[in-house]
Amino acid sequence: MGARKTADSLFAALADAPRRQLLTLLSAGAQSTAALARELNLSRAGVTGHVNALVEAGWLDVAVDDNGEAFYSKRHQAEAQFLAECVALQKPTGSENSDALDEQAAAWAREWPAEDANVYLIGQRLLRLSAHIDRALKEAAASQGLLAAELLLLDALLVSGPPYTQSPTQLQKPLAMTLGGITKCVSRLEQVGLVERMSDPADGRGILVRMKSQARKVLRNILHEGAYGTDWVASSHMAPERRAALSILLRELQLFADAEAARRSAERR
Repeated sequence: MGARKTADSLFAALADAPRRQLLTLLSAGAQSTAALARELNLSRAGVTGHVNALVEAGWLDVAVDDNGEAFYSKRHQAEAQFLAECVALQKPTGSENSDALDEQAAAWAREWPAEDANVYLIGQRLLRLSAHIDRALKEAAASQGLLAAELLLLDALLVSGPPYTQSPTQLQKPLAMTLGGITKCVSRLEQVGLVERMSDPADGRGILVRMKSQARKVLRNILHEGAYGTDWVASSHMAPERRAALSILLRELQLFADAEAARRSAERR
């Protein structure tokens, strides 16, 4: 197997969420199929399928004990190759692939030679991408006669799963909105027949917000009509394994950002 094919296999194997969970568990040491099944609340057959895929992709080593039971462990060499590929994603392969932001970062690095220019460049690229995402969200919502915040609220109800019902407090975390802002969105969506409010059986004074079937049609329209914006189209142009790698890297960056924000908040209290 060539180097490129091996790298592609490492990335492709991570496109499945349970496999990423398996690798996280195996970071602590070798485990059997039975132990992994208990940790992940999956059947042994399901775990076996995932570990076999990871072994084939080159992520895992297998050792058999004296009783014939297989134990799986993460291959450090595979992890090192994967991280090297992730680093390569950030670097232009040649001067012809550089852009204005690369030149801007190079100029910044000349002023601050002791600092890592990639930290600066990541922030600048995320700022540019956030402008695309914000515009795309507004355009997608407007295509269905909605505001961006209203579309985000419908999405939060959708991903909550059946019966697609949440309390305003539950909606606060995914939406990062005030209760007043959520109430305003719910009132507007209720007027156009996309959600309904009902009493919370667990709290006589509380209410629940339920997504109606018409709202799912609205969300489907956005996908089918191609109204999902430039950010979605841009991601679709990337190879699946590179999308998976980028998703992992962004998750890591978000976790560090969330932790730093929490630390600063705690210091202010």
